[in-house]
Amino acid sequence: MVRFLKSVQKKSCFILILLILSPGLLSAATSKEEAALYYEEGKALNKQRMFNEAIMQFAQAIELDVDEHKYHRALQSTYMATRRGPQGIRYYKTLVRKYPNNAVVHYWMGRFYLSNKALDKATQEFKKSAQLAPNDEHAYISLGHISTRLGRLDEGLEAYLKADALVPNIPVVHVGIGNIYFEKGDYVKAEKAYKIALERDSSYLEARYNLGVIYEKREDYGDAAEQWQLMLDEDPNESEARQKLAELYFRAKLYIDAVREYSTLSLVKLDDPKVFMSLGESQVLVAAELPDPEDRKILKKKAIESFARVLELEPNNKKAQQYLEQLKKIKIPGATGE
Repeated sequence: MVRFLKSVQKKSCFILILLILSPGLLSAATSKEEAALYYEEGKALNKQRMFNEAIMQFAQAIELDVDEHKYHRALQSTYMATRRGPQGIRYYKTLVRKYPNNAVVHYWMGRFYLSNKALDKATQEFKKSAQLAPNDEHAYISLGHISTRLGRLDEGLEAYLKADALVPNIPVVHVGIGNIYFEKGDYVKAEKAYKIALERDSSYLEARYNLGVIYEKREDYGDAAEQWQLMLDEDPNESEARQKLAELYFRAKLYIDAVREYSTLSLVKLDDPKVFMSLGESQVLVAAELPDPEDRKILKKKAIESFARVLELEPNNKKAQQYLEQLKKIKIPGATGE
């Protein structure tokens, strides 16, 4: 016990000597601690919807620890949530003048420009940030996003690959890489990138949707259906995945499954004649296979309703008109009222 106390005393004395000789260490530690306190206070004020006060707290945190991304992120999200993006830009212009060689400040200046759709100015700030901190992946990721949005796919790919070299396997980076290869038609590389992203974060529905499209193009229909069904499990309102799944079932002659998906889709896409046309055709094909006359009668009625809706949306749709005329002529033997 005595030996332990002596050891603690020696360590305490050593730390005290260091602090006396290097007062900057204590100051830096105190600044970071104070910055963290301002940040926590800002978050609490945000929850109370006291946004002006929260902005002031986040700004104080940044002044004390300008290199901490989360303080900038909190400030930006508060400015944007309160629709005060231009005020945020003015604040960051002042910050850029104060810290002209700080990569983090330039990066968040770029993020403000990006949020306000000033893409060229955002690009300039991200490039400046990358020059100042070539080993920081943040600016490269944002450059990848902007370049892709502007159709500069090669520039976007170069930026994403630089980010991936610095910090491998960030999901959003691989989604971006996959999207570029997908646009270029290089589906093998796109598939690889999407799989890496989804292994680490399964919430990227865009990546999963495109992965399904890749499988569909390869005629791996089971794998394609699995991807789109996973999207629907995640979000039942994901109408694009449901439409792809419905189309796939129709082509595979799984008409009962197609009717189910198109019926659900028709509740969302109320004004899409293609959905009601496909629903009607699926209902006709299912009805043709049903042995029970009453079931066939019910499905015939539903098909008539589907084609009637098509004509409401597209009065000149000749195919829907032909279906309606034929269905009204058909009598189902054994069904009541036929």
